[in-house]
Amino acid sequence: MTTISIVAGGRLAKQFTPEIRKSNYIIGVDRGAWWLIANGIVPDVALGDFDSVTGGQFQIINKQSKKILIYPKKKDQTDMELAIDHGINLHPGRVRIYGAVGDRLDHETANIQLAERLHDAGIEGVIIDERNEARVVSRRLTIRKDRRFRYVSVIPISETVNVTLTGFVYDVSRAGIKRGQTLGISNEILLAQGRIDVHSGKALVVRSKQ
Repeated sequence: MTTISIVAGGRLAKQFTPEIRKSNYIIGVDRGAWWLIANGIVPDVALGDFDSVTGGQFQIINKQSKKILIYPKKKDQTDMELAIDHGINLHPGRVRIYGAVGDRLDHETANIQLAERLHDAGIEGVIIDERNEARVVSRRLTIRKDRRFRYVSVIPISETVNVTLTGFVYDVSRAGIKRGQTLGISNEILLAQGRIDVHSGKALVVRSKQ
């Protein structure tokens, strides 16, 4: 399966670099491109308006990236949306998004919605930071128990979602959850693996550390 890594300028950690290096294609988004280069990773493409880097950093990004796409500061899309569109056009099987979470709640919310765009394009999209992994699900998802992530939450994205949870501390059968309800928050996998069946609607599935 072809994997693309998108690296933006939010919270990042060197622990991600081995996974990013294994990717088939790497997109550096604005300051994320600088972070990649600073950690010895050459982006296949660096894109954005680059308003989050210094002039000197931009020169290094421009010199060391395999390709650079420069956009104006005044535009109708965020740099992350441009990166998502670029990734979708490459028709990957999986997109892993790093640095999508940071100090801006507006950007974080928009980035979750962009993960939904990947899902709707038939691409497995995962948002990753040091404490969480999040993906949009509309069918079956099997999750192996992992000591790194104690909690699993199922949050409706559509108006309602109908789900069955198997192998969890709190199993449910065809439970309906409306958007704005918190029934699916903070569950835990009880067995070797847990299974989430989404019978209708779309849900954001988040795995979190304690």
